[in-house]
Amino acid sequence: MTSDKATRPVVLVAIDWYLPAYRAGGPIRSIANLVAALGDEIDFRIVCGNRDLGESEDLEVKANTWTTFGKSQVQYLPQKDWTAAKWEDLLKEVQPNRLYLNSLYSGPFSRLPWKVARKMGVPTTLAPRGMLGTGALSIKPLRKRAWLQLQQLTGAYQDITWHASTEQEKEEIQRWFPRADIRVALNLPVPFDPLPAPVSDGTVRLLSVGRVHPIKNYSFAVAIAQRLATAGHKVQYDIVGPIEDKNEAETLRHAAQGIQLNLLGPTPPATIRQHYGTAHLVLVPSLNENYGHAVAESIAFGRPVVVSNQTVWSTMQTGPSVACLPLDISAWTQAAANLLSMDSEDIIRLSNETYHHCLLDPLHLEAQRTLFAP
Repeated sequence: MTSDKATRPVVLVAIDWYLPAYRAGGPIRSIANLVAALGDEIDFRIVCGNRDLGESEDLEVKANTWTTFGKSQVQYLPQKDWTAAKWEDLLKEVQPNRLYLNSLYSGPFSRLPWKVARKMGVPTTLAPRGMLGTGALSIKPLRKRAWLQLQQLTGAYQDITWHASTEQEKEEIQRWFPRADIRVALNLPVPFDPLPAPVSDGTVRLLSVGRVHPIKNYSFAVAIAQRLATAGHKVQYDIVGPIEDKNEAETLRHAAQGIQLNLLGPTPPATIRQHYGTAHLVLVPSLNENYGHAVAESIAFGRPVVVSNQTVWSTMQTGPSVACLPLDISAWTQAAANLLSMDSEDIIRLSNETYHHCLLDPLHLEAQRTLFAP
């Protein structure tokens, strides 16, 4: 394996799951979009597991060898190689300008490589991917807070650089690590490629994309769908994403009276566009989103979206095709009705303006480049 290291910085990316895996959602998409945007400028070497989230079968990939995937080189590690010795070998082989971690709590793909890199003096950046947000910390809070307090006491993360995806996430990091060296760079989106208006057959088709988990708050979206049905609409609500919490799935099915609810499970990136293509409106009622890929994808595909103000989108100056609101049923129902009544050409025009204002401008690209400067 060769590298044009004289002209391109080498970044070794550690992440639990990567393409063709897709069930872990946002972090995979964040790295894939980053590689697509900057892979010609930066030599990305990605190291990940060789199974998808929650799967017992290996991906159809070669393990322990570098494989070209898009504009990056990827090495898939079976569990037996999730060791300090393996990470030491990888760091010696690749000799990266920087190690880039994409989880706060992962043992094999964050804490372990950081421990080795710190010992070897390899500059390291950590993207916590929303794991310090209030909503995220409300899941298993005692365990997480105890671990974070231990890191404070030991100073285990005092030598690391942090990547905050937003100013909000910067504040979340500073609550636990007040002296942290933090760089803010918004995640990069998929290209703007609007879809034609969905065929109208009298059914209002709502869509949410993300794992079925209480933090996603889909029960609130079900209530919105029911309000629309009560107003005289035939409503279909599709949720695309892995069912991580079976009790939550059953709760949603039980609550979905008067609407057609479809829990469609996870889908590969190649087919996610089809689901947006049939949707009239996207709902993101999450209690916490570090970035909100479903919002960014809605904008890129030219679909209107309503998103909770308990996410980073409360800090964005979006156009009228994006409604960022408190979790109030009446306000959401009215916003949904307004967006559903808008002309499709206006939606695409407004989505284009929001895309280039909020998601992709020269400052965003430059901030990402700065993350990986030698």
